[in-house]
Amino acid sequence: MNHLKVIVFTVLATVLLAFGVLWLVVDQGLLQLNPDAGSAAVDPLVSPGQTLSKKSANFICEVTVSMPQRNLTSEPRVYTDFLVAGLDPEAKSGWYQGEFSISESRKGAMRMDGSKAFVSRPAMFERFGQMITQEEFTLDLSDGMFVQTLTFRDGNRRHIMKGICAKYAKAPFN
Repeated sequence: MNHLKVIVFTVLATVLLAFGVLWLVVDQGLLQLNPDAGSAAVDPLVSPGQTLSKKSANFICEVTVSMPQRNLTSEPRVYTDFLVAGLDPEAKSGWYQGEFSISESRKGAMRMDGSKAFVSRPAMFERFGQMITQEEFTLDLSDGMFVQTLTFRDGNRRHIMKGICAKYAKAPFN
């Protein structure tokens, strides 16, 4: 009977120790038991084909703005700024907030080329003594590179903003 008590105690202690180790591994984030938790933690900048193919994503971008003053040949005013951009693959559209913006209410058409999203919208307004015919931005999901470009009536293109973006999460953060 003593041997049976020792065996039961040993098995019980081993099971408790195994659950304790498992709890520590899960608590430290080395193992995720929730199948949805792994997909929620995927960053679209790391795995664009998986996450961005189905749902929209918002990004916060730190950009350097190079804004011409009077005309395109004048010395540009250069400064840094932050903006938010969004991509919606289901609707094939995108937007960003900035000086010349393809806004959330007037989104541009989006197309993907590998990991790079191209969002553009026709325009017809005058700035810097030139007629602007198209606004465009690109967001490379492999490295977060953001570039905003204006196209002028004469065919010239000018990069106004360049920077780096990262995924933007809204509350709740779980």
